[in-house]
Amino acid sequence: MPEKNRIECCICHEPLTPPYQTLGGRAYCARCYEAVNRPRVGFWRATAMQIIGMAALAAVVAYLADRIGPLSGPALLVAGVLLAVIPSALWVVFFYQQDRLEPEPKQRVAAVFLLAALLADVFARRIIYDWFRVSEWAPRTTSNSLLASILIIGATYQAIVYVAVRLLVYDTAEFDERIDGIIYGTMAGLGIAMVSNLYFVLANDGVALGPGVIATVTTALAAASFGGLQGWFMAEARFEHKPVWWVPLGYVVATVFNGVFSWLISEVSAVGLQVAPWRSLLMGLIVALGAFLTLAALMRRSTAVTLRRAGR
Repeated sequence: MPEKNRIECCICHEPLTPPYQTLGGRAYCARCYEAVNRPRVGFWRATAMQIIGMAALAAVVAYLADRIGPLSGPALLVAGVLLAVIPSALWVVFFYQQDRLEPEPKQRVAAVFLLAALLADVFARRIIYDWFRVSEWAPRTTSNSLLASILIIGATYQAIVYVAVRLLVYDTAEFDERIDGIIYGTMAGLGIAMVSNLYFVLANDGVALGPGVIATVTTALAAASFGGLQGWFMAEARFEHKPVWWVPLGYVVATVFNGVFSWLISEVSAVGLQVAPWRSLLMGLIVALGAFLTLAALMRRSTAVTLRRAGR
């Protein structure tokens, strides 16, 4: 068969011969087609297990931290790297597994994650802390703190999500279903979360790992959810006839979520973790879980739409 006419499995890229097994306009080999249609553990059950697993991780680290006591020096650096990387890595695995119809290329996923992390480190932190100097004036009043969190912190981070997705994947052939916007948006958010968490732990010398691990796990969940929500708006704009203000609306929604979350957990950093900031952590966790459950519903809906249009 001529190379240009060759039909490949959309997942494993194995050459196919007629009759083709298709779903949503995509061709699959027999093995991948069976895997896609195989009965799976209920979506919401899997989601609940992921949340419980992350909570268990936080509980174990908090217990060990209570036994070990405050860290410093190399031990603090190691703890900071682990607390920054592990929550983001676990959420990356969870969200990537939800794209069961046509898993995105790992290179693309990694590229979006790393670009967002790079932009967060090189630009976002300089904009927030060097240019606007948020930490110097925002804590003075509640209104200053809230507005700074939304209009500067949230707006900057969600702009990075948009730039990472728009530059690397939005106009490519890989961005071919609604859930792709969610997947790539969450990856961008997790890249930002990893950088934010690393700086958060290292900035709090002798960090109390109990509330610290809860903060980092919650931040990863929140950033992924806000990025995924923005990615969903971008995907809807690509595949549906949405008005010109649709993508900006998604940016504003994600920015407000991000800003409110940042404002709620700001007390955790402001007090240097020397007091128990459980009230702020709890409120931030509620916002993060609300955004995550909304995103989970959108992910399930996106997959259902693709299957329905394919006649499954």
